[in-house]
Amino acid sequence: PPTTTSPTISGDTPVTIVSQGMRGYQVFLDGAYVGKEGSDGDALDGRFNLRVVGNRNHEIRVYDGQFNYPKTMYFTRGIQKIIYVEPGTAVYI
Repeated sequence: PPTTTSPTISGDTPVTIVSQGMRGYQVFLDGAYVGKEGSDGDALDGRFNLRVVGNRNHEIRVYDGQFNYPKTMYFTRGIQKIIYVEPGTAVYI
């Protein structure tokens, strides 16, 4: 279940999660809640931006209220990564 606290997440690598079909999804980084798409100043447009520490693996998990979409992937320092996720499918790059 989602938690309600948001840790301070900072890093040197920008990440954008993009979904054409999901809105208001929650984002977790390495098991910690990062934020919710469309809240706290984020536009309800299917896109969510965050930063991670580069040159290591991280688990990104998107939760749409019904399904979890987890994916562990490597993030190269300073190189933006765009992650696409759609309802009913796996996370893909």
